[in-house]
Amino acid sequence: MKRLTPYLVFSLLPLVSLSALSYADAYKHLAAEPSQAKAQRLAEPKAQGVFSHTALIPLGAEQREQSFLVDNLDASPVALIGPDTDQLRLSLTDPDGQQQLHEAIAQPSSIPTRDLQLGSESFPAKQFELRANKPGRWKLNWVDTAAAETRDAKLKRYLMVKGDPNFKLYSYRDNVQTTQGSQVNLVAYMVAAQGKRGQRTQLLDTQPFNGTIEQASVLITQPDGQTMTLALHDDGRNGDAIAGDGQYSATLPTQLVGVYTQELQVSGTRPDGLAFTRSVSDLYPVIEQSFAIASRKASLVQGTDTAEIRVPVSVNGKDQQVFVGTEVWGTNAQGKREIATWVGGIATVTETADQAYLSLYFDSQWLTQNDLRAPYQLRAVRLQNVDNHTPMDQRAQMSAALQTEQAPMLANSRVASTSVRTDSHGDKRVRIVGAAPLSLKTSSNLVQTAAAGSKLMLVHGYCSNGGWNTNHFTNAVEFKDYNANRSHDAFARKIRDAGAAYSSFGVVAHSQGGAAALHLYAKYASGLDNASGGRIIQSVGTPYQGTALAGNLAVLGQIFGAGCGKNTDLTYSGASNWLATIPTWARSQVDYYTTSFKTRWWAYDYCHLATDLLLDDPEDGTTEKWSGQLSGAVNKGHKTGWCHTSGMRDPAQTGDTSRNSSMNSRAAR
Repeated sequence: MKRLTPYLVFSLLPLVSLSALSYADAYKHLAAEPSQAKAQRLAEPKAQGVFSHTALIPLGAEQREQSFLVDNLDASPVALIGPDTDQLRLSLTDPDGQQQLHEAIAQPSSIPTRDLQLGSESFPAKQFELRANKPGRWKLNWVDTAAAETRDAKLKRYLMVKGDPNFKLYSYRDNVQTTQGSQVNLVAYMVAAQGKRGQRTQLLDTQPFNGTIEQASVLITQPDGQTMTLALHDDGRNGDAIAGDGQYSATLPTQLVGVYTQELQVSGTRPDGLAFTRSVSDLYPVIEQSFAIASRKASLVQGTDTAEIRVPVSVNGKDQQVFVGTEVWGTNAQGKREIATWVGGIATVTETADQAYLSLYFDSQWLTQNDLRAPYQLRAVRLQNVDNHTPMDQRAQMSAALQTEQAPMLANSRVASTSVRTDSHGDKRVRIVGAAPLSLKTSSNLVQTAAAGSKLMLVHGYCSNGGWNTNHFTNAVEFKDYNANRSHDAFARKIRDAGAAYSSFGVVAHSQGGAAALHLYAKYASGLDNASGGRIIQSVGTPYQGTALAGNLAVLGQIFGAGCGKNTDLTYSGASNWLATIPTWARSQVDYYTTSFKTRWWAYDYCHLATDLLLDDPEDGTTEKWSGQLSGAVNKGHKTGWCHTSGMRDPAQTGDTSRNSSMNSRAAR
């Protein structure tokens, strides 16, 4: 490897003009209290899966009827989804042979077409409720009234049917490290959810029903568009851990880099004798293992103000950066191991003539405050993809050799120069790496910046064309990145760049915008760090823990050639991996709100009938109440009568003038 020019590490940069520097290369390296270290560990694979009480059944273009099982003794919504549903006339027959629905072919449709919607991503659907609550096999027939010459022979549709939400399918992947060529198994089983609906932690502790699944298969769509169908078995072979335990498994493909979709279909008989069908649609990213943790010892360089951890790596791929996280352990006066801190942040490889390593910087006080000394050790070391947070490599523990003299540090092979300083408040939890401009707060006599004023930024969500009424806010600017599909990281950098026009800004965000704003605050230097006078980030309807709609809408989008595309950060598993990179103290700067539909005792209630089939109540049509919770943040409460977006049964949550007024008056700028 080529030897590079040495550079020095500083605890503070010289006072320079803010207009001369850019936020673009300024990363935050974060430290957390020892008591919070466990919260920064990756969740177990089994905790990252999807529960489902719904069947999503694919239909062929020439198909004109479909039978389906209903095991729901309560209201049973059904949705026929397809680009031509307004041209279809439906008839429905119950298990006793009685016709329960009929749309006269010569008359206008009696069932209006209503879009299945997330943000501005939508798919036409005919939605209705079964009027006779009879379990068993129903049959749906339809006639296409479109002219024969206008019909698309390749067109596909889906039938979505709600099963009994007290009897759920659960599926997860047994390896969160989905790198190219890795061994990843899909596991599926059935659980009783009576009394636990919406209580994810309790559901995860529920034992599988044995002997209920009779058939299970998964349709995989690879990044290149090729498909394959795999059978799941409970025979102790081919990825199945234990034969006969009620958990069915199959080994998933990981040969291609990119995002895969998985459509799991399960059928069987419940313990009470009712037949059922269930399905789960989900996404999983497969990444290149661009960096791997090497077998050499790590190093710890302990300076007066700043300490540096060097994690040895091998460089194998194209990624320029990687997220590094680790617990730092030292030895106390009694000679016992004691944790000093958790440290994490984005890093770029340093390459010398004989080694390559990734550096994390943190305040030396984390070592001195408890008088910790060598020998040092790193635990729970991991590398994660910067864009989608997929774990790239992990190591349970490794020794960290102390360098008593601060050796010359070598310039990054991919960044011309790097400096390290404390954050603008002198907070020992943050070290800023790169050419970061100083905060205006650090001194009243700094040279003036070219950025003007302080603002409140109104941030929309995933695949959205807006949503906030700017008249509800003062001294505010609207963030505009309409109809886009971006990872939390890419979204955050867009907010950062939009905010560069202002000396400081606070954020009021909707949906994914809340997660992106938190990601920005935790990972990058920006004008958000300079905000003062109130709440830094406020969010409404943000799925901090993901949403089941991410997988389902991606599946529908690839079939219909519509929608904004796949976003793994919005899945339960992707959100879980992301949250492990965000320390609790950063989350504490978020004030968040959740909403759901208003319940009427005389009717089946929902924000959106089709999305209600996929989510657990209470929910807002996109975000379930449980998945909108952000541990460590400030929960401002749950309000009924408001849905996620316009076009749902209750008004859009962004239009709540009372909440908007409160957020406006309490926002930092």
